[in-house]
Amino acid sequence: MSVILSVLAAIGAIAFLIGARSADAPAAWSIYLVNLVFWSALAVTGPAIAAMMQLTEARWSPSVRRISVTTIGFLPVSFVLLVVLFVGRDALYSWVSHPIAIKASWLNTKFFFGRTLVLAAALFIVCFAFAAAILRDSVPPGDERVRIHRNRLATLLLFLWLITVSLWGFDLLMSLEPRWYSGLFGGYFAVSSLYTAFCLVALLTVRANARGFAAVPPAAVQDVAKLQFAMSIMWMYFFWSQYLVIWYGNVPAETRYFVHRFLLQPWLTLAWVIFVVGWLIPFVYLLKRLTGRPPQRHGPLVVVALMGLVAIFLERVFLVFPSVSAQSRLPFTVRDVLVTLGFFALFLLSRRVYMQRVRPVFNLPHPTH
Repeated sequence: MSVILSVLAAIGAIAFLIGARSADAPAAWSIYLVNLVFWSALAVTGPAIAAMMQLTEARWSPSVRRISVTTIGFLPVSFVLLVVLFVGRDALYSWVSHPIAIKASWLNTKFFFGRTLVLAAALFIVCFAFAAAILRDSVPPGDERVRIHRNRLATLLLFLWLITVSLWGFDLLMSLEPRWYSGLFGGYFAVSSLYTAFCLVALLTVRANARGFAAVPPAAVQDVAKLQFAMSIMWMYFFWSQYLVIWYGNVPAETRYFVHRFLLQPWLTLAWVIFVVGWLIPFVYLLKRLTGRPPQRHGPLVVVALMGLVAIFLERVFLVFPSVSAQSRLPFTVRDVLVTLGFFALFLLSRRVYMQRVRPVFNLPHPTH
């Protein structure tokens, strides 16, 4: 399996390098940025979920907490890819070659990449420290010093996570169109990252159960589904709140961002696909699931979780491509698929390597509800 993933990652890297050196470089860097923010946010939000469980003393599933931190395997790769983004700054960010005087103090190359890399490095280091504290097997039950240590790391992690992920939304995505702005965009990006992370945690939990690595009871899987349901609602709430203010204000500098995406093809069709696949269908299914007893089988939950991940990935496409070029098209070329498969392979491979090195134990006792 590792060999196949390595080959896929190499093919994706070659496809990207060929595209970045071609006349269609902006499109190649666009799909690179889409994958970078999607997989990086997914990787860093896993430990953030575990930190939330730690601080709220969610004892309903210690196995789920441990499963969620294993996404950090991708973080070293993510940091390298953030550094690589510096090379494509001219192709993506118009303010690099055409500075905006009123925003020059914030949108300048040195400060932009400086704060991005420094915050990412600090957050990633804390994530690894927190994961090490969570995955320790030699801790006596009820050790107060360990609990305080984990709580301090969890608090610092969440503080850095909210700042860093919000700035990824503002900096890496919103500044693609530097004359457009939304005060809710950073929070929107953070909430959508939480939604994808809970979808991934649901998938990893079901998979760990199926392979015998964990014995998470149906009630605990149901709790993960509840959190996924809550984040889907929160995601749509943040989107609607942002849209409503801009629509009501009817300021051309703000509304043109939505006009381009909701009134012009192919983005109008993509917007409806994201809405139906990412929210409407999961909402209907999860609402029905959560009103009854916890199911023993989780096939439909897996499908719904995959739909949420695919929809948010398409939402990242929806945000990036029209901003980079007004004439951009849907990224469904062979090169775009290969680059995306390369990132997907890197994510799986890096998590696999991390788990082989750490060898976490997931099959922990679960308190009764």
